Amino acid sequence: MDFEKQWKSVTEENRKMKDASDQRIWSGLERKIQFRKNSRKLLAVAAVLLPLFIVTGLFFNGNEESPFTQKELVFKTSNEKKEFILSDGTSITLEPESELKLAKDFGSKTRNVTFTGKAFFSVSKNKKLPFIVDAKDFKVQVLGTQFSLDQKENNKVYLKEGKVKVDYKGHITYLLPKETWLADKNGIEKHFYDQDVERKFDFNDVKFDEAVSKLEETYNIKINYPQEFKNNIIDGDITGNLEKVLQTISFPFNLKIERNSENHIILKK
Repeated sequence: MDFEKQWKSVTEENRKMKDASDQRIWSGLERKIQFRKNSRKLLAVAAVLLPLFIVTGLFFNGNEESPFTQKELVFKTSNEKKEFILSDGTSITLEPESELKLAKDFGSKTRNVTFTGKAFFSVSKNKKLPFIVDAKDFKVQVLGTQFSLDQKENNKVYLKEGKVKVDYKGHITYLLPKETWLADKNGIEKHFYDQDVERKFDFNDVKFDEAVSKLEETYNIKINYPQEFKNNIIDGDITGNLEKVLQTISFPFNLKIERNSENHIILKK
């Protein structure tokens, strides 16, 4: 084959190869263009359907109750005490045979609970939502504090720290730290302090038996003394805890203090 024929043959083959390559390139471009068109259509459809799904979801959630929603929580103990932590951070230690029931809106609109038995409360502070315990015959209201509540024998509230409001049949009592409120089975109320709490006593021209009665009432304790001194006069203001005040009023009569038990003291000559 001469040079001219070879040249024409090579040129023709190159043209066929070029046409085939061009065809493959165009086919690829057409597929990409079609893919982008389809993608735009899918995005457009999604943009229309997404708000619909959201609205539908909101409607479902707003009209159907979630199976995980718990309207009311009840905590009980049988033979042993247990500690529970509420959703607001409050810690409650329930003694045996006690029950605590939370209101349906506890933690959101209120912090109301109902209670029977005996327990120690360490209430998380929340100035906007007071913690209110409904104990049948009385109610206890706090903002954040530590106190114990006992219904085993009498209705009894002991404040460890902070401040407590007790509402007993409309009669309001505010407790201070280390103070106890009590209502016995006859409905008689009294409140008293721990023996280490300092109080101020006005014993100006007061008989000895009156001073002793005041100490018994303030610290919920029984004090026996020689009756020969009951009409002796005490004169002066005294500030201190139980032991200090007893020492002060006993000194003029040379009386010695003897503790018979935690709640019983005997003054002897």
